[in-house]
Order: sequence, then C-alpha cells, then structure tokens
Amino acid sequence: MTGLKTFDGCQFTKKMSGVSRWPLRYNRHMTDLLQKATDMFSPEPTAVVARGGLLDSILESPRLLDRLGAMPADEKTIEVSSFSSNDFSHPDWKIGHGEFQHETLELNIDDASAPFIAFDSGFIPLRQIANLGAEQSDDIDYRFVGKLGAGGTGVVFQAHQRAVDREVAVKMLRDDLAINPHSRDRFLAEARVIGGLDHPNVIALHEVYTDAKGSLFYSMKRIDGTSWDKQIGELSQTQNIETLLRVADAIRYAHSRGLIHRDIKPENVMLGKFGEVLLADWGLAINVQDAPWESSASHSIGGTPAYMAPELATASAGPITMRTDVYLLGAILFQILTGKPPHEGDTLLQSIHAAAKNVIRHTDVEGELMDIAMMAMSTDPELRYANVGAFVDAIKDQQQHEESSRLIRRALRKVAMKGDNEDAGDSYQNYGVADGLLAEAIERWPDNEKAYQTRKRLQLEFAKLAAGRGDYDLALTIYAAAGESDCDEARQVDAHRRLRDAKHLQVSRYSALFTQSPDAGLLLHMPSGKIAEANQAFANLFGYREDQVVGKRIGELNLWVCPARRKSLVDALDANGSVDDFETQFYHTDGRLMDVLINARVVEVQGESMLVSTIRDISQRKQAETDLKRSRARLRDFQRMAGLATWSYELASGVVTWSNETFALAGRSREDGTPTRDEYFEMIHPDDRASLQVALESAIESGASYELSVRQKASDGQYIHVIARGQPIFDESGKTIEVYGVVLKQPCASMKG
Repeated sequence: MTGLKTFDGCQFTKKMSGVSRWPLRYNRHMTDLLQKATDMFSPEPTAVVARGGLLDSILESPRLLDRLGAMPADEKTIEVSSFSSNDFSHPDWKIGHGEFQHETLELNIDDASAPFIAFDSGFIPLRQIANLGAEQSDDIDYRFVGKLGAGGTGVVFQAHQRAVDREVAVKMLRDDLAINPHSRDRFLAEARVIGGLDHPNVIALHEVYTDAKGSLFYSMKRIDGTSWDKQIGELSQTQNIETLLRVADAIRYAHSRGLIHRDIKPENVMLGKFGEVLLADWGLAINVQDAPWESSASHSIGGTPAYMAPELATASAGPITMRTDVYLLGAILFQILTGKPPHEGDTLLQSIHAAAKNVIRHTDVEGELMDIAMMAMSTDPELRYANVGAFVDAIKDQQQHEESSRLIRRALRKVAMKGDNEDAGDSYQNYGVADGLLAEAIERWPDNEKAYQTRKRLQLEFAKLAAGRGDYDLALTIYAAAGESDCDEARQVDAHRRLRDAKHLQVSRYSALFTQSPDAGLLLHMPSGKIAEANQAFANLFGYREDQVVGKRIGELNLWVCPARRKSLVDALDANGSVDDFETQFYHTDGRLMDVLINARVVEVQGESMLVSTIRDISQRKQAETDLKRSRARLRDFQRMAGLATWSYELASGVVTWSNETFALAGRSREDGTPTRDEYFEMIHPDDRASLQVALESAIESGASYELSVRQKASDGQYIHVIARGQPIFDESGKTIEVYGVVLKQPCASMKG
C-alpha cells in the first residue's frame, strides 16, 4: 500500500504501480474517519515490530507476552504485522474485544456505486450481498447460505452466485480487521496470490470484490468435503502420504512462481469427496521475486507454532526461503507418522519457544519416513532438502523401498503357505512365485540387501526341496541362480544327477532294445512279478495276444519247460542283477518246445524295480549244433575206420582232442594225456614251429584251411616228417569256434633231434 498521496477538500487520488489514478468522491465525515483510521494504525515509536521473527516481536510487547503465555497451545495460525505489535491476529482472539479493543470504524459511503475503498490497492469491484432469508432482489450478486469456517483473519461462507447460478465459497475479511489498512492489504495480496496460481492442487479463485459497507471478499470454488486436519487421524498412512505429495506438488508450483506459503498445515488443505486435494489460505505467502517494499505480505510475520520452522519464529534462525516450506512439509509428515505436530507446549508461548529452538516432541517412531521428516525439519536450512522436489523424491524412494519390503513379506507368506498335504507342483509354484516377488523387490530397490539375502535363502530351500524329490536338474539350476554351484550341497546333487543319468542311460538302452529289437521282449514288475509290457515280437514268437500277457504273472503263462532252469535264472538275477545268454527251453502256445536265449537286467524305472528281458529263439541254431555234432561224430567214425590220426582244438575252452591214431603216430601213451596247444608246438621242430603257428592263427582269424609239411618229434626223440591239415569250424554267425584236422606221416626217413 502506498498510502494517500493528495487530499484537497473535494476529491483525493491514490497512486499505485502500474494502475491508473481512480477518483472517489467523499464527504467531510468520511474524511474524518479516514484520518482517524490512518492515525490509529500508524506505528508507535516504542512498539515497532522487528522485521526478524515472531518470537522477537512478541518479546518486545509485554501485553502480547502475557496474553500468549496464558493461552493454551493449539494448531491455529497467528500473525503479527511488522508495523505494530498491536496488529496481532488469532482465530480465538478478536481485535475489538477485551484488552486489545480498537474503536470500530464505520464507513458511510454516499455513492454506493463507488468502485473501491480509498485505501485499497488495485481495482475492487462492488457486489451486492444478501444473507439467506433476506428480501429477493434482482441486483443481488451473492446470497450467503451459511458459515463454513473461520481463521485468523477471515471467515468462510457458503454462498450462491446468482450470475452463473453456482454454489461458491466466499472468504470475508473479519469485521474486526476490516478497518485495518494493513489487514485489508494482506487480504487482497492473498487473493491475488491465489488468483495468479493455476494448479489442480490450489483452490481456484473466481473474483475479489467489496460490498457497500467496504467489507472485502473473494469467492472460490466450493469444495464438497472437509479440511485435512479433520480426517488425518482416520486416513491410512498411505492415504495421508498421497495427500502430502499432492500438497507438495502445489508448493513446487508456487515456488516456481517465486511464492513461499509459510503456513502449510492440514487445516489449510481441503479434501473433496471426489478426491480433490486443494491447498488454501495463502494469506502469509510472500513473493521472493518482489522487492521487499512492494510485497505487502512481507510486512507480516507469523504462521502456526505447532508446525513452524525456526526462521519463522525467530530472525536469528536465518532468512525465510523456500526451504522454510520444506520444513513445514516435513512437519506434516511427522504428524502423519506420530499423530501430532512436531512442536508442543502447555501454552501458546511455550509452543512458539519450541519452534524457535526447533525442539521436536519425543517419539518412538523410527524408520525411513521418520528420517525424511527429521531431515526436512533440520534447524539449519542448509541441512534440509534443497527443494520440495528433493523432499518428494525421498518419499517416493521410500515408497519404492516400502513396496520392496512389502514384496519380501508377501514372498515369505507365499512359501509359508505350503502344508503337509501339498504336492510337489504346489510347493514348486509357491517357491516360484516367491522368487518372482523377490526379483521385483530387488528391481524396485536395487540396494535392498534383505531382498537379496531372503531370495538366496529361499532359493537354497527350494533347491534342497527339489533335490529331495529327485529333481536334480531343477535343484542344480536353482543353485546356479543363487550363485552356489560350487557348494557342497550342489556337488552332492550333481553326483546324484550323474548317477541317475547313468541309470537312465542304461534304462534307455534297454528300452530301445525292448521296443526296437526284433527279439521278443518282456518288462516285468519285480515286486509283484507281473508283466508290465510285452512287445509285438514276443506275441508273435510265442503265439500270444498282448491282452493275454500284460498284467499276468510270468508263471501263469506256462512258458518254462524246466522249473529248475527258472530258479537258476532267478538266483542269478538276485546275485548279479543281470543275466547274459541264459539258455533254456520255453513252450509255445501250441505245445511245441522252443530253445531260447535270455538276456535280462534289473533296472529302476520311475522309482520301481523292473526286469527288462529279451528272448531270442535259438531253436534252429541248436538244431544245427546238434546236426553238426552228429556230422562230426560220423566224420570221426569214418576217420577212425580209415585209420586217420585226427585232432581238434576248441577255441572257447582251449581243449585239444586227439584220436587214438594220433597218439599212435606220435608214439605217445594215452596215459600221458592229450598235450595242450603249447605242448604240441613244443613237439614241432623249431624251424617249422613258426609256420605252423601262423597257419593255425590264420585259420582262426580268416577261416582259411591249411596244409603244411612239418617235422614232429616222436617218442624216441627223433623227428618224423608229417603233413598237418587244419579246417576251421564256424557257428551260425560265421565265427570260428573250433579247428579240426588230421596228421599224415610222410614216407621219409626219421631224423635225430
């Protein structure tokens, strides 16, 4: 406010920066009243309030000191003008009553259409106002419906705006302050601050106006709801934090416009029933971009002691900056966590002292959010968050941390859900879900050491569970994910896996033999003795259908010709777990005998002991062997009848057989026994021995017959010339199994050895 600039008995003019001169006619009575108002609010030389802090101003006024020392502490806004310590406001302490009574100033304006009051800065339009129940009139602009609330400097009413037919909230400067030029100036400054802010979390201002009596008003958007302080105790911490963040958004926006609120608290936040969060009461806001003499709001100091930053309470704490609002946001966070604002006292004066010294009430609440609140409420502004954005980021980081911790708790609950009757699939799914939750917890908070530790612990539990159920591959995968591939438990699981794989390889081999071999195959369940599976070759070989075999005991098929041979097979399986080339006889379904060769192995198939066996029909081979034996017997008979010296060498046994004629040719007695192969080669002359050995080995390897002339030692020690002939004998597969031959004496003289 620039004050009255000229006065000439018929009109006066007010000059404002950037505003044209506006004339206002007056009468002599108004002149006297205006002069009286000017004198009344002129600063007293001994009562000038320091531009420092609230406490400094109070200490310089004995009357304020006594009064505030008697008032109980509350959460209301107090304000003192820097022009006069008498200019003090508190919602429960009205100027004009009691100790601080001022004379009421009546403004009688002759011209009802005057556009503004002489000592108000800026253009203030005139509006017609009526109370509810007043006479209907076409020129009524606002009709008041009822009172919504009251603060330190104003009263808020619900009203109906006739021009646009809507419900609005109207703030009116209190009657006891309406005659105070400084109070009027601050009221208008507040309205213009709000009007200059366009943000979803700042209450929208419609217009500023005055009535015919000079009262000041501004109308705002009507919010269907209540102030935050009436709901903060009922809302959850999460809901309150979300509200705080939206208030912080409004403050960030205000700071971008150079405005410091100075009185942020739940009482000044409106919560609408449709989710609106609106910061109001900008009466103490200052614009740091203005020069001090151009900001009328800078002429007042104050705030709410229960939340107040030290610099708001005393000038020695430092200048008021945007970090002052950071302090106030931290104070609200403190209240969200503890249920009470940070500063306390039995009296309002004690609460102001606590704010000045930054004495914060004791609390047992701990945690990251409390750390954020305490940092925001640091006594030294330089130790607070640098700006509101940093404060918001800290809370959002904490929310990420809290969400990360919540995910850990969910993961632990998920694993704890497993019960005694839970199958492997359910357990695996629970551990899988828990691992996913912990991975998300780490993603939300990469430095969450507890999440890493919990995840590793659960992974090791999961790996142990999988290993215990034989899922070795899964267990080793989990050990690897936990970074424990080289631990003792992982090595043990790997050993079990290799052993299992070896068994599986063995089973797969027998399975391939069973399913793909042309030989007949049976899969027998050892504990029950029942046939689990028979391949088609078995059915074809023995004349059975599959449904006549599967599910039957082996004894029910009447296969075995000799029970003793069956017992021999069972004993061999019990002893060795396997049988190779076991020969026996089975019955065909038509009753004929069949020579068979059995190969069998006992294996583990899905935890069950199974006998995998293949059965080959060797009837033709046995018949051929019989025929061969008969032929060889006849041949030997013919050779004996012909007087030939015959011999045979059986490869499998290494047995050498001589006929009587062979013994006679060598002059060897039968009592001396048939010589072994090596002994016979000792009977051959050293010069002929190598050629005979080569001929015999060639016959065995290639199947070629041979005939050699060699010298053979007789019983008298002399060598005789003989013709040695050899013929390999083959089995059905073409493999040499025996060498058969004759020895013929050559008609030549004997030689000495």
